[in-house]
Amino acid sequence: MKVIKYKGDRLEMLNIEQYSVIYPEQLWLYFSEEDKEKAWSTEHKYSNDAPRWNAFLNRLCLNKVTEWLQGDSGFKVAVCPSDEALSSIWEVVNGTAMQLGKTRWILIPSEASDTEEFCVPQEWVDIPSWAGNYYLAVQINLLENWLRVWGYATHQRLKSQGMYDKFDRSYSLDGENLINDLNVIWVKQELSPHETEATLAVIEALPQVSTIPVEQLLEKLSQPSPYSPRREIPFTQWAILIADDQCRQKLYERRQELLVQPTTIKASAKKTVNLSKWLHNVFEDSWQSIESLFGTEEAKLAFGFRDRRIEKYKFEVIKQLIDQIYTSRDEEQRKQAAEKLGKSGTGDQNVIAALIHLLNTTDDQETRWTAAESLWTIDPDNPVAGIKRITDLGMQLAGNPVALMVGILPKPLHKLAILLRVYPMGSKNYLPEALQLKILDNEGDLFLETQARKADNFIQLKFSGSPGDEFSIKIGIDNVQITEYFVI
Repeated sequence: MKVIKYKGDRLEMLNIEQYSVIYPEQLWLYFSEEDKEKAWSTEHKYSNDAPRWNAFLNRLCLNKVTEWLQGDSGFKVAVCPSDEALSSIWEVVNGTAMQLGKTRWILIPSEASDTEEFCVPQEWVDIPSWAGNYYLAVQINLLENWLRVWGYATHQRLKSQGMYDKFDRSYSLDGENLINDLNVIWVKQELSPHETEATLAVIEALPQVSTIPVEQLLEKLSQPSPYSPRREIPFTQWAILIADDQCRQKLYERRQELLVQPTTIKASAKKTVNLSKWLHNVFEDSWQSIESLFGTEEAKLAFGFRDRRIEKYKFEVIKQLIDQIYTSRDEEQRKQAAEKLGKSGTGDQNVIAALIHLLNTTDDQETRWTAAESLWTIDPDNPVAGIKRITDLGMQLAGNPVALMVGILPKPLHKLAILLRVYPMGSKNYLPEALQLKILDNEGDLFLETQARKADNFIQLKFSGSPGDEFSIKIGIDNVQITEYFVI
């Protein structure tokens, strides 16, 4: 990992060791390939890839934090409610509870590079038997093999200051409202015997499990789906169900039995593309990198990159554009600077650093995509720029050769920003006029569309989605349509 620090008129490239020196109060833990293999090998009995990956991240996080606690301070760590129960929890919820004496820690791991917000699933906050004293924000970097605890919050702070997202069923805090130094936990407890009690907010007790139609709910929640069913029934019913060890185990077992076969059949029949897998470099056979499909500059030009003209800017101009990204408060100016840097054709590290900084700091999606596309041009393999893949649709549209490109950028809360583009292929310079690109939701209802005009060398649509969202893309002209199916 390289961290960029801006000082006056120069940029400094910092490695992870230097970064840990700058933020010594944060906990930095390294893990090996063997650690990853061990975490993965113990987590394989899940209904599909989404909970399996969630379990892998949580297991890796739990193993390393436990190892640190036992080695550094000699604490005895107990998993809550038990290690055997973790699979049934990770099947549907992100997070792990661990007991250290009289205090309970809740680990919330995330691969997101954005640490401006800490998000905690509602289950860990509003279920009395699950709630903890301290909630630890854990960032995991699987490419560089490290994790860091970049802050923590108490249960009381999450309830009193956290923003509740009714749709996502989560509480979130701005990063600036977290405490960075874990040592503060020990200091407070030593100074105040009642510190543990003070960390907990008052929450209502849940009704008994006998007050809900358990069998009906288990039947509903066990239906095939590539995502957690945690939002499919009212939260109180959901909380009662999963707080009960036996009910949660039944749900886990039923989902494991019912989901594997139907999901495989559905994906095979529709050839559904799983975009979340792309984040882990797992791609369907028909989706290629742009570089593998177009190996020469002439091919790239035919592909529709004519707007990527190289502009030879002077050093002073490039420096000014970099300064604009770091210092300007005008989002349009920052976006324009990113676009110009992409057209500069230079792979200078300062330019790349500025574009990465913009990607990690802006909330404007148009600006983020502009920065990503500029990185695609000057540093195509940079992992911060998201992922793009293309599939050649051939001559299927009434003799018009076209290709579909899909680009994805991770967002907070595990959401994805998605870019769709249709390009002309072969000797064609422009798309046929009136060619349509449509996006439909999982019910088949249209929610975005665009159409090629005269002399368009591509058309595009952008939107965002959450894990488990399903949609389809229709590309059509003259009553001929191609449909591609996707799930996030």
